Amino acid sequence: MHTVTRQINTYEGTKVVEISQGGIDYCNPGALSKQYPGEFEEFANPVEAVEAAIKIAQLWQKDAPDDEILIDHGATGGYTMFFDGMEQTEETFAELREWAKNLLEQMPKCDQCGEIITGNPITLADYGDDWKFCREYCAETWYSEQLVEEEEDEEE
Repeated sequence: MHTVTRQINTYEGTKVVEISQGGIDYCNPGALSKQYPGEFEEFANPVEAVEAAIKIAQLWQKDAPDDEILIDHGATGGYTMFFDGMEQTEETFAELREWAKNLLEQMPKCDQCGEIITGNPITLADYGDDWKFCREYCAETWYSEQLVEEEEDEEE
């Protein structure tokens, strides 16, 4: 999970749109109240989180043209670890998008529907741990399809 928040670093006063890994419980404590769409939402898909963060950073910059609004991603591990932030440039946005795309490619996907698996995957003991599913419905659907295929193979 990834959560997007607007932050003010209480030590340095920097303003950063943060993409925190680990969900809402893992964002820094300096989060400002929700003002823009996408803030405080949990995103399973890091690409969606990055796009929301970019939009939030741009809107915040528009509303506060005299302030430097930065953007960054990271993981706090549940502690307070303010993100340094990067300037809002096309290069920064491209870097964030590339990071998110690479992360998405590495994330486990459901063998039935292809959705991202968050948390512990559902597995089927009879078929080993090679098959992973996002929810019981997908596991049951996949299992039913296997039974049909096995019956068809026996008939041949």
